[in-house]
Amino acid sequence: MALDGEPVKPETYEGDSITVEGVQDNQVTGEEGRFTAIGCGLWAQLPPLAPGAHSLRIHGQSGDLSVDVDYVLTVGASSA
Repeated sequence: MALDGEPVKPETYEGDSITVEGVQDNQVTGEEGRFTAIGCGLWAQLPPLAPGAHSLRIHGQSGDLSVDVDYVLTVGASSA
């Protein structure tokens, strides 16, 4: 992960049991109702960003799962 070309170190959260309530035809199970899943992953907190354009790149792979996303974040000037 990189913000404006500088590395951002994410934190790893090991699996915790979570309860999810799905609506009919949801994208996870296709069924409505409650089910138990595992919530885990990498999380990053970004510092406050100065006004202007910023780039955020997220790239990673684990087994057959991969992600490669580039965001352009635009921060407006504060009116306060």
